[in-house]
Amino acid sequence: MKNLKRPSQKYPLVEVWWDDAKEMPSGWIEAKEEIEIIPCIVLSIGFLVKETDEYIIIAIDTHDGGHNGRSQIPKGMVKKIKTLRKEDKDNGTSTSPTVAATGSS
Repeated sequence: MKNLKRPSQKYPLVEVWWDDAKEMPSGWIEAKEEIEIIPCIVLSIGFLVKETDEYIIIAIDTHDGGHNGRSQIPKGMVKKIKTLRKEDKDNGTSTSPTVAATGSS
């Protein structure tokens, strides 16, 4: 077995609850008919790589400050953001413990 060191985490890991757009049934509806509004609440987990006044961007992968698999979510659709793990304080070497890896080297 070989020991691996956890890569540095430059961005906070977050859980985001947001209200996504949703397709409605097609066809004519009379003006007097009630249209039911059903929220489509989505749960996303990722590294918060950017936040502006209007948007957040989360990524599923991160390595040495780079990132991959990004989603851009308008802040008007965000209901809640919860930090699951803060970024590493030193933004360099992680203070996290090493883990044992399986497989051959």
